[in-house]
Amino acid sequence: MQKRRLLTSLTAACLLPFSAIAIAEQSCPRVEGFYATWDYPAGGDLDIKDLATDKLTHIIVAFAYPQPDGSLDTLEADKYIDDIVKHAHANNTGVMISVGGAGVDFLSMDEAARSQLVINLVEYAKLHNLDGIDVDWEDWSTYNQPNPVESTMLLTLVKDLRAALPKNIEVTVDVQAGGWSGINFHPDLDKYADVIRFMAYDYTGGWGGSPIKHHAAWDDIHAGLVNPHPASQSMISKYDVAKTSLGLPFYNKTFVDSKNGPVSGHTARDIVENLVKGMGVDYNIGQYTLDNDAYFWETPELIKTKSKFVADNGYPGVFIWELHQDARDEQYKLLNVIAKELPKCQPCEDTWQPYPAIYSSGDVVSYQGHNWKINGGPLHGVAPKTLGHEHRYTNLGACKNYVVAQ
Repeated sequence: MQKRRLLTSLTAACLLPFSAIAIAEQSCPRVEGFYATWDYPAGGDLDIKDLATDKLTHIIVAFAYPQPDGSLDTLEADKYIDDIVKHAHANNTGVMISVGGAGVDFLSMDEAARSQLVINLVEYAKLHNLDGIDVDWEDWSTYNQPNPVESTMLLTLVKDLRAALPKNIEVTVDVQAGGWSGINFHPDLDKYADVIRFMAYDYTGGWGGSPIKHHAAWDDIHAGLVNPHPASQSMISKYDVAKTSLGLPFYNKTFVDSKNGPVSGHTARDIVENLVKGMGVDYNIGQYTLDNDAYFWETPELIKTKSKFVADNGYPGVFIWELHQDARDEQYKLLNVIAKELPKCQPCEDTWQPYPAIYSSGDVVSYQGHNWKINGGPLHGVAPKTLGHEHRYTNLGACKNYVVAQ
């Protein structure tokens, strides 16, 4: 099923006034990062206060774990969630909780338990003033074949969450790439989810027959984005482009003895410390053989290519797995590369109001997704972009309030 709706979008755009098209072209991207609670502080020195809220639009806290009776294990998340929300919200960055994760069993829950899970997730979001709930359902009883019963279970969970949450609180879903697992994700998920996160990685690994190459190579991903084959069940072909966010891995895989079989994991930080800084290897080369082990990694140039593709083709943005894994040196941080291609928008000031509101020179208001500075005053009853009054305002650029929780 294709939901690209490209022709519809182009037709609608042709009916818009030029000013509306110009504003639409300057939309605000999403740059989201998963923050694994088990990696802090054990994962290094990425303290909550060091999370780059000047570049990140959303932080996704991983994970809350569903139990067979519909209750939630939030022991790890509870240690950090409130501090993350405080830091993020002060810097116009939304926060979500992700429920699930690899190896987590949603299937043991019956219908009543899933209903209770929805209740518990909604209560948790309200208690901690969260901006959204992310569902990360990765494990199934069958693979590489349709499973309508289980795919409908996930669809119902997402639908029920959407119905139970306030409209301003988002519901997002993480979906796996490729046909092996991807066939299990219901094609109607984007009817209820605000964002579909396409996990565009793990195309290679430690199974027999795996290609010996980078697990998130651009040729694999680009084929799924541009020319997906129906048999591949590529997630990107199922859902509306405007709702589909592209995953960027900050972790990498090394093939032991340069052959099929065991792989070891290395973060971007590991590659920088051990190969780039330690041995002088070019970070953008993307592969290196050491002691007969074949290292492959996500390079700055590859990150740039993916981010630029997203910016140029109508996707809402990207997400990162996982924030602890980035280099610590500013010159090697992959997040910095993303931010250059997908810069975070400034927060919106108070919305412009008609008379009797009166504005003075230097006041800033938001209007149609941009902030505007008033050049002279007093001014009333004249909105930004009013014909003949353009000189009264300076366009400060696109704006967006990423914090939606009240």
